[in-house]
Amino acid sequence: RINKVAVLVGVCDGFVGNVTLKASEGLAKMISTTLRAEFRRNWLTRLAGLLAMPVLSAFKRRMDPRRYNGATLLGLKGVVVKSHGSADRFAFEHAIETASDEVRNNVLKRITDQIQLLQRVAA
Repeated sequence: RINKVAVLVGVCDGFVGNVTLKASEGLAKMISTTLRAEFRRNWLTRLAGLLAMPVLSAFKRRMDPRRYNGATLLGLKGVVVKSHGSADRFAFEHAIETASDEVRNNVLKRITDQIQLLQRVAA
């Protein structure tokens, strides 16, 4: 079985990144609250919610922002992953895993190589 994961990578300054992050977290919370309210409207929607619970729980686990804690800082000579100040233990562990994965997969060199390739093509 192959799990396909969509990854969105954004490169921006700290202010824009923080605004984008806060907006997406707010949207996720709003969707969650709205879904919960809709499933509690009457006995039929409660039953539908009960039947949908396994799917909704799996979706919630996959979308948990703590699993994606940590922003990689670019333009440095090493891997630096900045974790959110209010991160709990679970979120901080995922930021450490992100940094470890980047080192293991030689992300810094791969980015540098791609930038050099683009510079040669543009010249």
